[in-house]
Amino acid sequence: MNHLLPIAQSLGWTVVHSFWQIALIWLVFKIFTWRLQRLNNTIYLLSLAAMFGAAVWSVCTFAAEYRRLVLPATNNTVMDSPAAESMVPAAGLAAYSPEPSVNGMLAGIAGWFEHHAAAVGWAWCFCVSILYLRLLGGYWLAHRLRQRGVTAPAGSFTDLADTWAKTLNIKQSVGFFESNHVNEPLTIGFWKPVILFPVGLLAQLTPTQVEVLLLHELAHIRRHDYLVNLIQLVLEVFFFYHPLFWLLSREARSRREYCCDDMVVKHTSNPLLYAQTLTDLQLSLVHNQNQFTMNATGKSNFTERILRIAGITPKRSLRSNWFILLLLPLCLSLFSWWPAEAGIEHPKTPELVSANPGAPANTLFSPPDTVRPQAAKPADGKANPTPPGSADAAEPAASGNVAIQAVKMNVFYIGLDNPLRIAAAGVPAGELIVRFTGPGELTGSNGNYIVRPTQPGGSSIQVFRVQNGKETLLSEQKYRVKRIPDPAPSMSGKKSQAISKNLLINAKGISAMLENFDFDAYCEIVGFELTVLPNKAEPVSISIKGGSFPDNALELFNSMGENGGAVFMDDIKVTCPGDTAPRNIGGLAYKIMSDLKGKE
Repeated sequence: MNHLLPIAQSLGWTVVHSFWQIALIWLVFKIFTWRLQRLNNTIYLLSLAAMFGAAVWSVCTFAAEYRRLVLPATNNTVMDSPAAESMVPAAGLAAYSPEPSVNGMLAGIAGWFEHHAAAVGWAWCFCVSILYLRLLGGYWLAHRLRQRGVTAPAGSFTDLADTWAKTLNIKQSVGFFESNHVNEPLTIGFWKPVILFPVGLLAQLTPTQVEVLLLHELAHIRRHDYLVNLIQLVLEVFFFYHPLFWLLSREARSRREYCCDDMVVKHTSNPLLYAQTLTDLQLSLVHNQNQFTMNATGKSNFTERILRIAGITPKRSLRSNWFILLLLPLCLSLFSWWPAEAGIEHPKTPELVSANPGAPANTLFSPPDTVRPQAAKPADGKANPTPPGSADAAEPAASGNVAIQAVKMNVFYIGLDNPLRIAAAGVPAGELIVRFTGPGELTGSNGNYIVRPTQPGGSSIQVFRVQNGKETLLSEQKYRVKRIPDPAPSMSGKKSQAISKNLLINAKGISAMLENFDFDAYCEIVGFELTVLPNKAEPVSISIKGGSFPDNALELFNSMGENGGAVFMDDIKVTCPGDTAPRNIGGLAYKIMSDLKGKE
């Protein structure tokens, strides 16, 4: 196994360096695409180039780290040569600067990673192996769809597919079938691509609707999207740990769908028909997407796609981008410091000293009808509390059993009163002390307490007994601290579905409900984007503050006529108890059916 150790260490350092490398690539990508939002194909190619660039840079980093680890003698010779100073990176020279407060801390971090690089590398290999097996399973399931339960459609549809394939200059032979095992149009394969439609869908759509959906799938084939997506999935496995790499990948997928939409719009005379067809497909089908397939409805923001096709450019907030851009220079300055030369000596990692459990915690309470005794001090004047895990702390039998119970959930939620019950048999009230070891506060007495945490993470409830000036830990129960889960948006109790125009007009607005949540908590709608897409009229989009429909929204609903259409509530933002900023909970989509009037 010794010959594998340099490989594992090199992989570990490659993972570490990839954090600042991909952050830098992502920053350059955002700068280049700042003014190119309407050039979908350009941004698509740039996102792919950024992903491939990250992969190439990581391979080069691995090779450099491997040479450094397997050829230490060569590196030491170089570092001892007169020209060594000119060869050391500027980041490495920082280790020799007389600023111990900053450089000492960074050198300690670098030293820690130097000692644990192999563990990071082995962990990366294990996770990649698991994800790779999952990827192979998805690939196998996707290609099973090519042979299972497929039938040829009517000859006119096959001729239509062949005609459009020639029009788009597609060289491969494209198969077109109906399948019992898919629930939306999709494309599988690169060398011999196959387009699959659900059985019965061709009979439900008009010939023009079939044509635009078929054209979308042929656009994926023309652009070789299946092969590119396959490579993209492999890269996602390698960089599964990096959130900015996933942002690049998500941008590539969104722009890929936009490019196919643009190709459909270019070859059709009725973009609104295409938008309406996608809307009908989205609302009527239950999606179970496979990551290896190219779907008509896509994996990107569906409502945003519909608005683009209809000629509306949605407004997007840039605050999150600005926040990340402001943080990136700090991250780059930190990660770029780490020395990569073997000649740079890393100091030993300082040992971490645990906090004194007898010191005051965030909140300390004893029953109000007693006075909490002060801990006695020995002759040297230092407090002498009994730390958890010591011999004295392991003797709670004399004081009886302690029960700590969260009344509602075994999780503490931020912004809520989390009730807690504590009972200690055989312990006088004046000798009992309860501490909450997390950010927040604890109140209460006589066994009934309320925990109000302020930050997510881990926490614990500690119960101590004070006897003769010494604190003895009787019991400790750990709890997770979480934010309130995202509520589910709805309108008049109905989620995305087909509804009548009458129900839409009578609705007061949208609301957000916390489903299967034991606490009585209310999340308030801050605002959302409303888009009305009539069947035979231009779409209109307005921004709404709060959750109620204003008068101009009701006027839009009334103007839809009897031909139906669709209504979208996108970018719904809410604030829940404990939130410091609004959160986005997605959107709603309703197909307006004139024949459902008065049924709800």
